[in-house]
Amino acid sequence: KVLLLSLGMFLMASHQHFHPHSIKLPGDITLGGLFPIHARGPHGVNCGELKKEKGIHRMEAMLYALDQINSDPELLPNITLGARILDTCSRDTYALEQSLTFVQALIQKDISDIRCSNGEPPIIRKPERVVGVIGASASSVSIMVANILRLFEIPQVSYASTAPELSDNNRYDFFSRVVPPDSYQAQAMLDIVKALGWNYVSTLASEGNYGESGVEAFMKISREAGMDTPVSLTCPGLVFLWPICPTCLICL
Repeated sequence: KVLLLSLGMFLMASHQHFHPHSIKLPGDITLGGLFPIHARGPHGVNCGELKKEKGIHRMEAMLYALDQINSDPELLPNITLGARILDTCSRDTYALEQSLTFVQALIQKDISDIRCSNGEPPIIRKPERVVGVIGASASSVSIMVANILRLFEIPQVSYASTAPELSDNNRYDFFSRVVPPDSYQAQAMLDIVKALGWNYVSTLASEGNYGESGVEAFMKISREAGMDTPVSLTCPGLVFLWPICPTCLICL
């Protein structure tokens, strides 16, 4: 029921003019959220089909955590956590546009020369201020959003971005994550190759920061270990042929 309710809220919010593809939960303190609820849209369209596991399920995890905290009187007494959750549609440029919602409350606008038809000054209703942002998923999206959030000193915590460059605290000083960078995964891959006694390896990566940075890290440490990696291919998308062939994949 909770899943259907929140999904219904998200779909209804997606038709609103000012905050498309968003969910707002009222609270004394508001947390931002960035999730790939939709995949990339085809032919220039921002958003495509729904992503259940990597989008909706992760969003539900955040909503569940907020509900558990708010229902416990000993954690934050007399304080309710709210949320402004936005859909990145698995696209860095769209996520950047969406994340501007998080900084609008901190932007001062000069309205001294603006008057309504009755001569009164306009009332500007700014969105609620977020104290931090949970997300994003893809490294390319987190990198794009982090460059904006750091200007306004808004902390960002990613649950899935693994690009090694995000470990640079000088460039991403307000970014943190709960997953290890790709360099750890690359080292684990090299350890497996060594254990199997291989010395000739080809790589196939998905297009984007995750795949390309991961392969780059693997090839670097492979060369240092004296291993030959003559072929490296990058694909716009990789699809595993499960359950027909669990070890097979195709390049889109």
